[in-house]
Amino acid sequence: MQASPPQYPGAPYYPMATENLLKKRYVLALNALGLLALWLATIIVIWTSDRNALGFARFLAISGGLIAAFGSIAGALGSKRTSDMQNLGLLVWGGLVLAFTISVLTWIGR
Repeated sequence: MQASPPQYPGAPYYPMATENLLKKRYVLALNALGLLALWLATIIVIWTSDRNALGFARFLAISGGLIAAFGSIAGALGSKRTSDMQNLGLLVWGGLVLAFTISVLTWIGR
């Protein structure tokens, strides 16, 4: 794969490193967004029994769980500035979020 040409002659082109995108703030934001979606899905299930609302709650639960889990796993596997214990904690947290997502989905499906 060839790098794109510079903006003007003589300017070097440096591709953006993906490690810069995996900051703690972004991993925290992805987890917060995912947990907010899971929380909203459980609130919808508690308040209503409408099939359309339950379908929307199922969508929120799946997408929120995947956003939070994949954010944690990406932070654990892609960051070079975290220790081994931090990586292990992020992997365990991703697994717990997926387990909670599955429990919310089984509760919606009943």
